[in-house]
Amino acid sequence: MIKPNLRPKLGPSALIAFLSLYSSLVLNYAFFAKVVELRPFNDTGADIFLYTMPVVLFFLSNFVFHVIALPFVHKVLIPLILVISAAVSYQEIFFNIYFNKSMLNNVLQTTAAESARLITPGYVLWIVCLGVLPALAYIAVKVKYRVWYKELLTRLVLAAVSFLCALGIAMLQYQDYASFFRNNKSVTHLIVPSNFIGAGVSKYKDWKRSNIPYTQLDMAVVQNRPAGSLRRFVVLVVGETTRAANWGLNGYIRQTTPLLAARGDEIVNFPQVRSCGTSTAHSLPCMFSTFDRTDYDEIKAEHQDNLLDIVQRAGVEVTWLENDSGCKGVCGKVPNTDVTSLNLPEYCRNGECLDNILLTKFDEALNKNDKDAVLILHTIGSHGPTYYERYTEAERKFTPTCDTNEIDKCARATLVNTYDNTVLYVDQFIDKVIRKLENRDDLESSVYYVSDHGESLGENGMYLHAAPYAIAPSGQTHIPMVMWFSKAFRQHGGIDFQCLKQKAAENEYSHDHYFSTVLGLMDISNSQTYRKEMDILAACRRPR
Repeated sequence: MIKPNLRPKLGPSALIAFLSLYSSLVLNYAFFAKVVELRPFNDTGADIFLYTMPVVLFFLSNFVFHVIALPFVHKVLIPLILVISAAVSYQEIFFNIYFNKSMLNNVLQTTAAESARLITPGYVLWIVCLGVLPALAYIAVKVKYRVWYKELLTRLVLAAVSFLCALGIAMLQYQDYASFFRNNKSVTHLIVPSNFIGAGVSKYKDWKRSNIPYTQLDMAVVQNRPAGSLRRFVVLVVGETTRAANWGLNGYIRQTTPLLAARGDEIVNFPQVRSCGTSTAHSLPCMFSTFDRTDYDEIKAEHQDNLLDIVQRAGVEVTWLENDSGCKGVCGKVPNTDVTSLNLPEYCRNGECLDNILLTKFDEALNKNDKDAVLILHTIGSHGPTYYERYTEAERKFTPTCDTNEIDKCARATLVNTYDNTVLYVDQFIDKVIRKLENRDDLESSVYYVSDHGESLGENGMYLHAAPYAIAPSGQTHIPMVMWFSKAFRQHGGIDFQCLKQKAAENEYSHDHYFSTVLGLMDISNSQTYRKEMDILAACRRPR
């Protein structure tokens, strides 16, 4: 404890100036590094722009902190901002993460086990040195306030002067500033603390909108199967973080999908598929909603029926088995089981489980009754950063591997080896699901696999996922998708499979097609939300 007479004393404006200097020049290293990368020192105009940028950010920070660092609350609020800023800056610098509302959603929906995988000694040390210690130093300063009306006037004047200085400098270089930020809007998501404060404000606005009424869709929907048809059983395997670039069936230099490849024409592979988002929190509810990626609205989607609600209303048995970070509200009104919570020792450790644990509940769902059914298997797939925990020794084909959560410290070759082993595990999992169904002649069965989003593996210094879609690299949005159909389905399902394979090879698809394709798979009719042009199977249907 610092003795009162030994505590440093500063006026509030001086303290805020030091705070602004630290925040703008130290905690925003990732922002400045990205600015220099996008607009390198190469001519006089660029040099002036780059030299003035830290000054502008300082004055903007000074403006913001003069507004929010109020007496009686600043000794709690500012230390909290410093610690969060340090935590965010680490992710930005070492993983090239951009913090926006989507990233905040990921943080809020992350499980304890997922969070634990992100904690490394380096991360903790960074937060302590750049966040906790500066926060304690800030708390230790004794602030010498003026009389309240002088304090208020001084604060208003300095806030105004700071804002005008920032604006004035930017206006002097208007062409450079306007051009740069018009073309690189997402770079502002690297500025702390405005990025996470802005994300919080945006989330609050969403919360205020969350009282909109709930809308039920397709109230007259029915399943229209031909008389005498076999029972239809469709398995939707939702992948996690598996990217198309490392998918063997897509022509990757390594065969990471040998079991699916061995099935030959049984498998319909779609090499050109794009995700709705770059994170599970966005992609999962989006792909099960009626919305396309470009018009997806999180709040509206939460307050209306989704794909599973409509399929269930049609009389189809729907079951969701969970082995990832939750269904993000998608399975809220259908029977669901979190198999991760079983914590079976042969599959699980540290709160997470290998995907084969889902198969322990598969037969129960398959044999539940004689109704047509849709079973959703939500997998943990290739989720990082602990890729080495996503497979068994049998899939450890590519070595050496990156057996740590500090993936930025691994050689890229070892990181790719580890990731490719996760894809081998995905391959064996899908193959095991198919094996559960392929000898059931009493079923018209199908397996439909698609990943929720992709992943960055160190390309251009970017790791993991959740980049803003506008700047997300292909690795995060280009995803694998495959379909398998049983012999009975091929014989009686009314699909020309040569046509489907040709369409799959030639056309581009996305999560936008998922909703109507699943409705089509289950022969759902009287649907106002079904769009034939978005049903992948529609162009290849034949009379039965």
